[in-house]
Amino acid sequence: MNIFKWQKILWGQLLANTKNLPHALLMAGPEGVGKLAFAQAFAARLLCERPGSDSFACGHCSSCTWLASDNHPDFRIIQPEEEVGENTEEGSQSTSPSSKSGTGPIRVDRIRALADFVFVGSHRHGCRIAIISPAESLNPTAANALLKILEEPPAGVYFILISSSWQRLIPTLRSRCRTILFGRPDPLLAEQWLATIGGKSASELLKLAGGAPLLAANWMEQGNLDSYHKAIEALADKPSDPIAMAARWGVLLKSGQEFGLPQLVEAVQKWVFDLILLKIAGGLRYHEAWRSKLEVLVTRASDTGLLICYQDILRIKAVVRHPLNTQLLLEDLATRYLRLMATGRA
Repeated sequence: MNIFKWQKILWGQLLANTKNLPHALLMAGPEGVGKLAFAQAFAARLLCERPGSDSFACGHCSSCTWLASDNHPDFRIIQPEEEVGENTEEGSQSTSPSSKSGTGPIRVDRIRALADFVFVGSHRHGCRIAIISPAESLNPTAANALLKILEEPPAGVYFILISSSWQRLIPTLRSRCRTILFGRPDPLLAEQWLATIGGKSASELLKLAGGAPLLAANWMEQGNLDSYHKAIEALADKPSDPIAMAARWGVLLKSGQEFGLPQLVEAVQKWVFDLILLKIAGGLRYHEAWRSKLEVLVTRASDTGLLICYQDILRIKAVVRHPLNTQLLLEDLATRYLRLMATGRA
């Protein structure tokens, strides 16, 4: 296992003093910057029996072979159970057969099941490592169960918590961890990495992904850029009937692409966010290529109206994965946006 180029400095800092590691690390930062891949590479390095001079796991010893086959007895990775697959976004390089990546909660039984792993001796006579990702998926009971383990952890046991929303973790759990902050990489470095994996329109992809290269790579793999353009074309056009706009979106959602309703609502959210940023500060975060269209539209909306519209979109986003009626949701979203554009008020 290896790390991404933009993580080299952080890797060196963490490896500088492995003999005094705390029992719990919280790797926190934006989604899509490779925190999980980093954690897995670090776990491999700690478990490796013959680390290389390059500071990485050798990849050939018995421990590395067990880890590569997802059967290492001293390693666990705990993730939500639904097979929705968030590993691509965080750059996971392996998974454990005992857990599947998804979007649901991590329940208390998953943490209680770690008791034998934590409190029974190491199989390989070395350390034991448990990765929990994403840590904010721990339900309250599971978080408290984990806290009890961290209060008196056995020697040689290390927990690595991965989180893109670490503020949601209970304060007492955060206080038991040493926090390692991951930032977004330098855009040029991220664009170069995207280019090496065949990324076209790397700069635009990176902007739309909020500077997160692994999210951009996920978009590239799923072919979402063209669908995204079609989604925001309806927003950039002259204000029209909300039913017609919703119908355009409906056709797009039925095209069979990976671009679904959550992705469409997120596209509208980013578009309105850029309208707010342009109105207040004259800048754009996501849609620099669409600046001329946005500059026309922003003159039609008030500051207050934009903020209210954005809050409405956040409320829609909270229920978008389980809509009672998709068509009505699309019409509601279109109505709120077009009302803003037509009157300057949400």
